[in-house]
Amino acid sequence: MYDLLIKNGLVANEYGVYALDVAVKDEKVVALTVHGQLDDASAHKVIDADGKYVLPGGIDTHVHYDLSISEAMSAQSAEAGSRAGIWGGTTTYIDFSMSGGDDSLVTSIEGKLAQTQAQQIHSDYALHAIMSGDWPLQTAGEMAEAISGGVVSFKFFTAFKGSPTIGGMMSDDGRIYSAMLETEKHGGITMVHCEDECIIDFSIRRLYAEGRPEFWNIGEARPPLAEEAAVRRMLLLSKRTGSPLYIVHVSAKESVEAITEARADGVEVFAETLHPNLVFDPSLYKQENGQRYMNYPPNKPIEHRDALWEACIDGRLHTLASDDFTIPLERKIMGDTVDNVTGGTNSVETRMSVFWSEGVAKRNLSVQQYVNLTAAAPAKLFGIYGTKGVIRPGADADIIVMDPAVDHTYKQDENLHSDCDFSNWDGYSVKGLPVTTILRGHVMVDHGEWVGPKGIGKFIPGKSPERA
Repeated sequence: MYDLLIKNGLVANEYGVYALDVAVKDEKVVALTVHGQLDDASAHKVIDADGKYVLPGGIDTHVHYDLSISEAMSAQSAEAGSRAGIWGGTTTYIDFSMSGGDDSLVTSIEGKLAQTQAQQIHSDYALHAIMSGDWPLQTAGEMAEAISGGVVSFKFFTAFKGSPTIGGMMSDDGRIYSAMLETEKHGGITMVHCEDECIIDFSIRRLYAEGRPEFWNIGEARPPLAEEAAVRRMLLLSKRTGSPLYIVHVSAKESVEAITEARADGVEVFAETLHPNLVFDPSLYKQENGQRYMNYPPNKPIEHRDALWEACIDGRLHTLASDDFTIPLERKIMGDTVDNVTGGTNSVETRMSVFWSEGVAKRNLSVQQYVNLTAAAPAKLFGIYGTKGVIRPGADADIIVMDPAVDHTYKQDENLHSDCDFSNWDGYSVKGLPVTTILRGHVMVDHGEWVGPKGIGKFIPGKSPERA
């Protein structure tokens, strides 16, 4: 007797879409069969997915929970973030530990895991490690131990040397180079937030000199050139070391071009984009409380967003993340100049449906490419594929039922579930919604109701990345 049977749906992976039924037992997918081969009596619970897509649960590669960078930038808890993610179809998230200066990398990872495990976590999770600031040489020596413990990805910043809201995060190229030597040697992957600190510093000083320091000029303070310059430096280091490179939240068309060129030259580089960067125009910064739309790097004009969409559709971008860093509105709008405005948006819950609506429904993004960007490639790049990111026998039964016919409008305090008091998606309408979310065979959310257990999320250790 199966625990769960999902019948009559269209099951998708990163290669195609198939008319199959899915059988689940003991939290795992155990069988895929043609429609009708298994009858309802073969399972304790049956979901009829007729007219719907049966997809791997979403994997959000980039969230920040329980993180406090400054008084203004303090994120929601992992309990709240995982709850919102499950409502939106994300069954696994990847958060970050944080070390800086003389902090022990391994101790910071252990502390982050303990902090997370002390909460009621509603989805499964993996972990990246941030190495910030001017850390000493011996910190790189701890990376091998971290990798052996299931944390295989390490994040660095080429910007944020110092500001009222985000300071002390930047690491110089020499330190990042030393880390790449370690990830190449031990089977990890290097992640980099790419913005050039020197170009930003000059641009900010010029805006002040011109009497234009207001935060809505952030696109000039952090221009596309700043992103491209840092991307190209990191591509060079990746090429010379042989380390896999993952560039977070790509937002500029020139960055996409640089990454495309590098991959053609054999560099093992992968690129992430965010659904807010695909949708929101920088003109929104001039609205009342326009700081709410701000993240780093800032939103770009339409020609950049069109380039990002093209790269999602043709596979030159590899993952679709949220960079969820949820801050209450009062703190979010504290900054009013280009050098003190906060980053972070409330976006983990909306990622899967916004990307389906804007990509599959409006731009003919294929369903298999949707699966690749939201689940399969994230799982491969961070070493959890086979357990996560795919519907096949032996995999965890992390599944969403996507109804492409649903028209849905997000409403704050009604159908959004983070701990934040505002959302940039409040009032935003989508075509297509995950109507059922299943974590390891447990039906968690079904047609607008939480029906599953709470607090069953567990840590999923990563292995060496696979090529996506």
